[in-house]
Amino acid sequence: MRNFLFIVLFLLCGMSLSAQTITPGRVINKETRKPLAYAQIQTSDGRQILTNIDGSFEISIPGDSLSIKISYVGFKPITTQVHKSTRYLQIGLSPSYEQLNTVLISSGADPAEELIKRTIARREHNDPEKVLGGFSYTSYSKFIIDNEYNQMELRADSTSATIETIIDEGRAYLSEKLSEHFYTEKEGRKEKVTGIKTAGFEEPVYNVLAMEVNPLSLYKNDYQLYKTEYAGPLATNALKNYEYRILDTTSTERPAYMVYFKPRREKVVAGLEGILYLDTLNLAIQKAKAQLLGAVKLEVIHNYKYYPEKDIWFPSEQITTIRPGSGGKEIAVFGGTISVGAVQQKKGILSSIFGSEAISNDLYLTSSIRNFNVNLDFKGKISNPGAEIDVEEMAAKRDSAFWIQNRKMKFTVRDEATRKKVESLLDAGNVRRKIEVKNAIKTGSYPIGFWDADLSKIFKFNNYEGIRLGFGGRTNNRFSGKFNLNGYTTYGFKDEVVKYGIGSQIYLNKRNGTNLNFFFSRDIQEIASFDYIKGRNTFSILEPRFVNINFFYNYRTYWSSLEHRITPKMNAELRLGREEIWQIQDYNFIKDGNIYQDYDLNTATLSFLWQPFSKFLSTPEKNILLEKIFPQFTGQIQQSFSTLGGDFNFTRIGLKAEHEIKRLDQSRTEFILEGNYSFGDLPLTHAFHAYPNNPNRSKIFRRFSVAGRNSFETMYFNEFYSDRQAMLHIRHQLRPFRISDSFRPELVFISRHSIGDFDDIDSHRNIRFNTLEHGYSEAGMEINKIFAGFGLSAAYRYGAYHLPTFKQNFSFKFTLQLQL
Repeated sequence: MRNFLFIVLFLLCGMSLSAQTITPGRVINKETRKPLAYAQIQTSDGRQILTNIDGSFEISIPGDSLSIKISYVGFKPITTQVHKSTRYLQIGLSPSYEQLNTVLISSGADPAEELIKRTIARREHNDPEKVLGGFSYTSYSKFIIDNEYNQMELRADSTSATIETIIDEGRAYLSEKLSEHFYTEKEGRKEKVTGIKTAGFEEPVYNVLAMEVNPLSLYKNDYQLYKTEYAGPLATNALKNYEYRILDTTSTERPAYMVYFKPRREKVVAGLEGILYLDTLNLAIQKAKAQLLGAVKLEVIHNYKYYPEKDIWFPSEQITTIRPGSGGKEIAVFGGTISVGAVQQKKGILSSIFGSEAISNDLYLTSSIRNFNVNLDFKGKISNPGAEIDVEEMAAKRDSAFWIQNRKMKFTVRDEATRKKVESLLDAGNVRRKIEVKNAIKTGSYPIGFWDADLSKIFKFNNYEGIRLGFGGRTNNRFSGKFNLNGYTTYGFKDEVVKYGIGSQIYLNKRNGTNLNFFFSRDIQEIASFDYIKGRNTFSILEPRFVNINFFYNYRTYWSSLEHRITPKMNAELRLGREEIWQIQDYNFIKDGNIYQDYDLNTATLSFLWQPFSKFLSTPEKNILLEKIFPQFTGQIQQSFSTLGGDFNFTRIGLKAEHEIKRLDQSRTEFILEGNYSFGDLPLTHAFHAYPNNPNRSKIFRRFSVAGRNSFETMYFNEFYSDRQAMLHIRHQLRPFRISDSFRPELVFISRHSIGDFDDIDSHRNIRFNTLEHGYSEAGMEINKIFAGFGLSAAYRYGAYHLPTFKQNFSFKFTLQLQL
């Protein structure tokens, strides 16, 4: 019976398709042969079609023929007949020089620019987030990757072939989502996902939720789409970035100006090309279409609905489509940039996700969203406002009745067929495993059965240990979903000592990140280092400073901690521990006339990471960072107690503020301001250094190594120590130099400054060092990404601590930037 219904449905579709013909075509300038973007095509049956930015179009011919009229501002219109037998239609329009001369002799202001100026001035009255105190709505969205032209061939005498075709031609990817959206002036935007379903996966693929596929507003200065930022066509400085032309005025109940926009500084600022429909009365956006041609063909359509009681146009539908392109421009999808032709090449971005060795040239990705239940007077309270997106616990467990009731778009037979197709694709391409590996590598591990191996423990090198080889990691959910066991062991071939650690983490509340931790380790630590428990980078392919460190101390530590995410934007951890310390070098600390070389510390440490502007996704299992937005703040306070066998009483405080300014021309400026302060009985092992990264050798090229990102490249190891200090790092990167599509070096100017002091230097015996009370400064530059992530760095030391010779003040090193 089911097979019979499939056949009937397809026969009906086939009859419908046979009644009309789809004819592709292109409109060009007859003299220059260049395409005419958004030329108007008026059909004899009342339809109006606009060409794409490459002049292309498709027109359906319902009968034997159709009369069409093609017009464009500044060109002579043409009327022609299109027959159903026409395979392809290319139409050339001739410039109308009379109209062009009229424009040229006009001394008035450009009417399109004047219109855009007025529209920008009225943004505060038309942007829903500016004019409304609060609003809410519900949205249904469908995200699909499919083959565009490889359609099913329907034959009445082919029952088995038809059913087989349904399975074979099912889409490669399909995800559905139902969400409630809220906005208030005080708390901003919030999305609550009430239903989510991803074909072929028992658990939802949260990567799709993390993408800015359908931006709500075109009124913002920046328009973000698939991790790529474009200049907004109605931004404050839009006239600097775009050219405009008024094409026509619609003859609807609420007429609109049709305004064509095109990037003015394409090589400097990323921009889109498209058309805005601006209400002639209030200059609000009624509809918008934006496109991009290059490595991919991108098309975004925004539709709005008018609400007369508020005199506002509110978004009703958004459709985004990506198809393979011919090269030139780039766009980021799934967090990775698609380079020239990567969509259709083997092992491109889509094939790496879905496991297919070859991607068809007619593959396309589309995301459609429809808004309903709009409330423009929302005055409620937003729950869990710290998370940009909140996924309900039942969202992934909705049954078919829920989806039938809430779907706001047609769910076709091909959509149903997806489930079977995707299962086979996932199994054949081992996609679940690929996603597991990808997620694990983000945290610096590689899953092997029930064990996630720690990649940072495999290989390291430093001057004291020489080659350091090891193995470590933690158990994953295959072992237990309630706790993990973790640990490591390493061996230094130069010092010939085994180091190790073992512990456990108990998951008290996964959604809030509440965990109870226990750990024991025996290892070495750099003298005067201050590591933030929160906010630190736990995985790095290369640690430049670690290679040249030569002043360590031995420790054995026992600690337990409680970590908790207070809000999605604030993460904290309280740690209680005991350290047993013994020296590697001949260092003594004098306290009350007693000499200490080995000592014990009892400590309590509170650490936090606060990201007030970053965007987070809260799921039933965990909290996921969607987008890091600066500034962010890291803080830590540690108290050592001279009780229960502890030898010293001291306090250490650290606070770090990080900020980054990104610009649409891809230049950026970074600031890091860090302060450290301590008081009490402070041994040198727990004082502070300013992250020096210059080996203590006389020749420049003997000091040639890899530069760090936030270290002082001209400051020698063990040269300065402080019990209180402040540091400022400034990095300004110019926009990349586009030598070719694959060679885009980046020039960075760097300025670093540090000031500090040390009260009781005489308490530290058998070691000599300076203080930073006069202020330390260095300036430098980097040329990054010259070859395979490698670049070059040069820095020069100046100011109060300038040394006698040039080679003493100068550093020359590699830089290395690798992205996983």
